[in-house]
Amino acid sequence: MRRKQKRLLQVCGLLVAALLFLPNVGLWSLYRDRGADSGPADGPAAAVQAVSRLGEAAQPGRHGARRKDWHDHEAIGRDRARSGNGEQGKPFPLTEADRVDQAYRENGFNIYVSDRISLNRSVPDIRHANCKLKLYSDSLPNTSVIIPFHNEGWSSLLRTVHSVVNRSPPQLLHEVLLVDDFSDKEHLKAALEEYMVRFPKVRILRTKKREGLIRTRLLGAGVATGDVITFLDSHCEANVNWLPPLLDRIAQNRKTIVCPMIDVIDHDHFGYDAQAGDAMRGAFDWEMFYKRIPIPPELQQGDPSEPFHRPQGQETEMESEWTQRNMSRPPVFLSNT
Repeated sequence: MRRKQKRLLQVCGLLVAALLFLPNVGLWSLYRDRGADSGPADGPAAAVQAVSRLGEAAQPGRHGARRKDWHDHEAIGRDRARSGNGEQGKPFPLTEADRVDQAYRENGFNIYVSDRISLNRSVPDIRHANCKLKLYSDSLPNTSVIIPFHNEGWSSLLRTVHSVVNRSPPQLLHEVLLVDDFSDKEHLKAALEEYMVRFPKVRILRTKKREGLIRTRLLGAGVATGDVITFLDSHCEANVNWLPPLLDRIAQNRKTIVCPMIDVIDHDHFGYDAQAGDAMRGAFDWEMFYKRIPIPPELQQGDPSEPFHRPQGQETEMESEWTQRNMSRPPVFLSNT
């Protein structure tokens, strides 16, 4: 009997939390809707004249926004010409000496191999061919990229920063915040400060005691000044044109939280490869564990590069009204982890 009463109390608690906090459901949403309705009607999708890389007027997209090609084709060409250890995301040729336990002890990956790969290495463009032809809004919000770390390896941390700076359109990358969660490694102190001088958009923040991942992220979020917040791990490598597709979704609806397909870097030889499986939906179970679940067959599209796309004009009246109402909402966190 007590077990049933406890279960009933848990269910009631979940219902109360949903009514108060879930977007577009509870009292909080009602308050935000009223605030949004009283504000200016024009949102981030206002039409702005733009020119594509071909010199022609950018194509109009949903909600009247002008669209353009954000690819940096010169940088892509330079990357394709690179050769050397780990270039083009190729596995590093390992020897037995490279597999000693010490190489994995502090970071969970082979730091010896990482140190022998360029900090500015090239990675393969493994997207679907249709992704390379996509146009996105020419009026995108900028972002603050927050990278928390604790005793991260020198080369893996710097390679993360290089890839983000090199493969992000300058006008979209507002700042990069490196948030040090009380590291005690010497290479992450004065040497890191001196190295980052070459990147004007990079700032280093440091905690006064060990805080943990979530509080460290929140510290970065508290001082970020960009339109959107992007969280990255400290051992990532951003790929070609990674940022515009994410920001484009937020430009359409500023309450959106986006997570891309996350590719895989092998912890032994640092080979770069695609994540297994097709595009999936992200979901949380009742224990709040994040999972990837397949898209139901009836919702799948013929174009793999648009797994969730619904052709323009086919959204329902309710969806269209909901989108327009939320266009002027404040930005939300953009999570990449």
